[in-house]
Amino acid sequence: MKILLILIKIFAIGALLIISNQGLAISDSVNREHFVDEYSSWISHLFDKGIAIVGYVIKSEWLPENP
Repeated sequence: MKILLILIKIFAIGALLIISNQGLAISDSVNREHFVDEYSSWISHLFDKGIAIVGYVIKSEWLPENP
């Protein structure tokens, strides 16, 4: 449950940062479309980097070396 709340907070903060940094007024439909494009691009990039990190961790050798 805590992980879900942390993810929701991260996604909400990301959305607010995109809105504030781009200076978007969400009441305008053009700005909403721009926000959806930027937000989906950010989410896609976030998941791609997450997959790369998980792949690196899975491929790592975790057993200690025997002398």
